[in-house]
Amino acid sequence: MGKILLIGGIGAGKTSLKQMLMNEQVSYQKTQMLNFSQTFIDCPGEYLEIPRYYHVLIDASHQVTEIWALQDATKQRTFYPPKFAKVFNKPVVGVITKIDLPKSSLEQATSYLTYAGIKTPFCPVSIITGEGIELLRQRLEGLNGLSNH
Repeated sequence: MGKILLIGGIGAGKTSLKQMLMNEQVSYQKTQMLNFSQTFIDCPGEYLEIPRYYHVLIDASHQVTEIWALQDATKQRTFYPPKFAKVFNKPVVGVITKIDLPKSSLEQATSYLTYAGIKTPFCPVSIITGEGIELLRQRLEGLNGLSNH
């Protein structure tokens, strides 16, 4: 069974995306430590924002099939170092969150993910409108060998 590591800065929407994809009620919860489920490893944003915790992300990546790197489209900065995706020996998928918000910039978020060494195409999503969620759900089903109805 495929497992996905969710990484991104604080408030990027990792837990909300996981809740949406797992058909759980979406409610904001600050992730305090690595959260393991059958499908996801959800990481606190601090693990990306504080370089001394990078090793935790790298270690966790050994337990997954792929990594989803989230970038909040409303943020004017990124926490991904240059070419950060290259440290992982797994596919890294760029997910752009909060695309429905007025201050979102798809172009800026795309440049941040590209800077991090993540290859296109990226997956722009909105938890509010549901845009892009089905595409990620299909990707998840593909990893787990589930057929589409």
